[in-house]
Amino acid sequence: MTTGPDPGMTGTRPPRSLAKPGIGSDDSPMTTPDVRGSRVIGLTLLVGIFFTAQRLLMTLASGRRPPGLSFDILQELLYWGVWALLGPLVLALARRFPLHGRPSLGAVAVHLGSSLVLAPAHSFVAFGLHRVLTLALATDPVVREQVVSGQSVGVVWGVFMGFFWYWVMVALATTVRLRHLYAAERLAAADLAGRSATLEAQLARAQLDALRAQLHPHFLFNTLNTISVLAAEQGDKARQMILRLASLLRRSLDEAQDEVTLEQELSILEDYLDIQRVRFGDRLAIRITVDAEARQARVPVLFLQPLIENVIQHATWGRDDATTIALSATRLDGTLAISVEDDGPGPRPAAVGREGIGLGNTRERLRRLYGDRASLTLASGASHGTRPGARVDLRIPFASASG
Repeated sequence: MTTGPDPGMTGTRPPRSLAKPGIGSDDSPMTTPDVRGSRVIGLTLLVGIFFTAQRLLMTLASGRRPPGLSFDILQELLYWGVWALLGPLVLALARRFPLHGRPSLGAVAVHLGSSLVLAPAHSFVAFGLHRVLTLALATDPVVREQVVSGQSVGVVWGVFMGFFWYWVMVALATTVRLRHLYAAERLAAADLAGRSATLEAQLARAQLDALRAQLHPHFLFNTLNTISVLAAEQGDKARQMILRLASLLRRSLDEAQDEVTLEQELSILEDYLDIQRVRFGDRLAIRITVDAEARQARVPVLFLQPLIENVIQHATWGRDDATTIALSATRLDGTLAISVEDDGPGPRPAAVGREGIGLGNTRERLRRLYGDRASLTLASGASHGTRPGARVDLRIPFASASG
């Protein structure tokens, strides 16, 4: 027996009786295995043996053995044997007119009509064969009379039992198909979830890379503008800035990780501060205070430079005297607390309600990496100096690089 689609159905388009197309739907019939015809044949024969044994044991238990017992057993075997031969046909109808999902009225009508046709036809064939064999092989006239007189009752029983068995086979085929559909949908859902997680991670990485790429040109243009100003009057300082800029760009381009230790981030920041020291000279003082434990904390790569750049830009605006900027970092209640403050004029009124590239990108990177677990605030007020100053407070979850 074949285990795939019926040969006579090749090239036909299945009915639109499934709840939806896709995996295991009739639009792709080969993607969902059906119950094998051999298994239905085996199951039918097993049921036939069961009922044959039942009839034999009931007869023996009654204490009497009728003369036509062997032909009665033959009748049971013929009845279920013919159904075994019809099993693949029933499976073909179950595949062609499926009842899972939302079965159409047409599919139900086809199976109802098929059961009403096959059940009587089967009984006439099975009991007809039994009659022919009995009359040909039986030598006892009593046995012959018994077979002829009991045919009508046997046919009625066979029709009703055949109708029931037809629907048992359809139910079996439907159950197996539903099981395969359920397994396929679970596999597809798991695969889709995995693909979604991968795509989400790739999107997040692409967004982080885009933010980093936006910071690099911003800082580069500011530095090149400063170099162009110094080149005409202070060539030595301009050359020093170019060397420092090359070192900083080399380190930033070589760093492919999203996170590094604060110690590494401070080392990268030092190249940037060297550029600013060349630019401002004695007019810029930087104080860095970092706890030993905080130096091993994991932080976003290249996130301090735009913060310091933003502070320098606003703290030195409109002033000719010295500007002091203080950076501190410590572990506090399971977080890494970083603050950057200056003794400048404080946030400009025009800057209220909006952020520049450096501060805005830093906030967005923190949100991408840590979600609601990170925070960044900008406020007026500093702990030193006579000017109002500005202060940036940043908190991220503390995670040590040493584990």
